[in-house]
Amino acid sequence: MLLNIKSGVLIIGSLFWQDYLNKKGDNIRLNWRNSRLDFEKRIHVKVPIRYGRISSSKIPTMVFSNSMKDKLGFGYLVPFKKIIRDENELLNETLALSTAEGMRENFVTSWGVLAYLFNEEKISKDIRSEIVKFFKERKNQNFDLKRYKMHREKSILTKEAQLDINWIEPISSLDKDELNSFDVVFATATKPEIKKPTIKELSEKIKEDKQRKYFLNNIAHGIITQDDFKISKLLNNDK
Repeated sequence: MLLNIKSGVLIIGSLFWQDYLNKKGDNIRLNWRNSRLDFEKRIHVKVPIRYGRISSSKIPTMVFSNSMKDKLGFGYLVPFKKIIRDENELLNETLALSTAEGMRENFVTSWGVLAYLFNEEKISKDIRSEIVKFFKERKNQNFDLKRYKMHREKSILTKEAQLDINWIEPISSLDKDELNSFDVVFATATKPEIKKPTIKELSEKIKEDKQRKYFLNNIAHGIITQDDFKISKLLNNDK
């Protein structure tokens, strides 16, 4: 089936600014950004995000969260260089995203899942159904819908692995028409901790991050949550 969809990646963390994946110098993420994304046309957008997952390196990282739907943070939509014309090109782009995220061409891992978000005002019913089917066929036993929420909040994903949030809004109204020209965007949804970390717990973990400096690099690149001021205040008080 012909798709001819305009798409890109919704990025809320180190995929935006870190060049390496496994170790400095491998340039896996840098090469992916250079070959696949039109980085100069990135759009700064509002998204429901918070620090909610402790990574394998013991530092707080970002999650999408419906507990932040009224306290939006900032991330980026970065377009693909090319229109996705058919399912083969859709597969190539999503596998490349999976590789850049360290998911080894899987769509679902023990810690996260490739997800998507439709612009319901633009995408056709037939293409929408085709993409839902495409992702449904690539789910596995690691996909547990209940693990993509905290306590009583609404899951950030649907059972079809779609991001269950509103279509994203730009920070600048000048970007609104361009943003609304997209049919669908892709993203990586990571599992949050079962218990939401407190601001104090987050600040303590962030202080220990002497190498990657995830929190500081996010802020420096415009990836920001509504909790960042409170976190920064604790960090500054401890200096």
